Amino acid sequence: MANFSTPETPLPRKDWSPAEVVVKREANNGNPLVQWWYRTTSMAEVSSDASFVKRETVRKSQLLSTVLFYYIIVVIVFLPCCLLLPQPAIVWADLGLVISGFVALFLNRQGYALAASLTVVIMFELMLSLALGLITPLDEPSIQLYDLYIMGELLAVSLLPARSVFIFAIVNCLLILTSMLYQPHTTFFNIDMQTQFIPTIVRPIALQFIVAGVSFVWVQSTTKAIARADRAEMVATLEHALGDQKRELEEGIEQILQTHVAVANGNYNARAPLTQDNSLWQIARALNTLLVRLQRAALAEKELQRVEQAVTASVRAVQHAELQHQSPRIPFTQTAIDPLIAVLQGKTLSYTQSPMSQQNMIYAPFPSEGGRLSHPDQTRYP
Repeated sequence: MANFSTPETPLPRKDWSPAEVVVKREANNGNPLVQWWYRTTSMAEVSSDASFVKRETVRKSQLLSTVLFYYIIVVIVFLPCCLLLPQPAIVWADLGLVISGFVALFLNRQGYALAASLTVVIMFELMLSLALGLITPLDEPSIQLYDLYIMGELLAVSLLPARSVFIFAIVNCLLILTSMLYQPHTTFFNIDMQTQFIPTIVRPIALQFIVAGVSFVWVQSTTKAIARADRAEMVATLEHALGDQKRELEEGIEQILQTHVAVANGNYNARAPLTQDNSLWQIARALNTLLVRLQRAALAEKELQRVEQAVTASVRAVQHAELQHQSPRIPFTQTAIDPLIAVLQGKTLSYTQSPMSQQNMIYAPFPSEGGRLSHPDQTRYP
């Protein structure tokens, strides 16, 4: 089982971010050889924002890859030693372990971590049972090989669901009982079985359940610690994200407020400078659209005021010319009434006094006839 250590809680400081815990822990796995081994023999990495189940599956796949690395080295080194044993057929059992290790690596790379783990554990149990079955007659030094079943339990509790270790412990105990009761014994071991049967059989069986119980508690506590660390990591990441979002909202609100103040002070060219990646972008967009329309309305109002001033100035010029009994001369005003002034050039205007009011005058344009006025009260524009 891979060792797990929680990072130390950093001291609070002004420039600290909760995401530093995650970054520091990920930076510890930067060994190029280890990364190459994981890329070759284990599942592909997932993103840091993936679910805990996916990241735990990748972690177990990398753990299996690490275990198989040392497992294959051990069984390969032990292969020449099998030739020195009284039963040369044990070499085939050890060779089966080597082959099963490489098959498990292939399955693990394809994403079948559970199938790879079952292959390693079951093949180890079968090959060890086969090796013990080939040792005949059974003597006292040979029963020490029963302790190797502990390796199968450790593989099971590390690579498979933790509760499966008790299943393998029960199976190992049945195999030990079968071997002791039905496998041929030497004369001295047969005497020991008759005189000290209970002490002889209790030791390997008790050892199986002790290792199973301790390893189960260890793995369960480690798994819970990993889950707590994952929750703490998620909380730290969320706090960091919420802090960034809060800071972004505050900056966006400040920019929108400054835009309102600028417009209130008469700067209709002011706009809220927010982009689409800001959460207040829709509000800023609506505000900018409103400001564009407000600016156009302000320009239209100014133009209307200029037109009104130009009309007033033109009327005064005409009235002043009438008082002086002169032909009025109306200059261009650089407004919308300039086309009207241009059309009136050379035209004759006739006005009549209204019966309702002698002061109200109605002007109507009439063309001149040969430059002469057709009415004594007519006014001609030069």
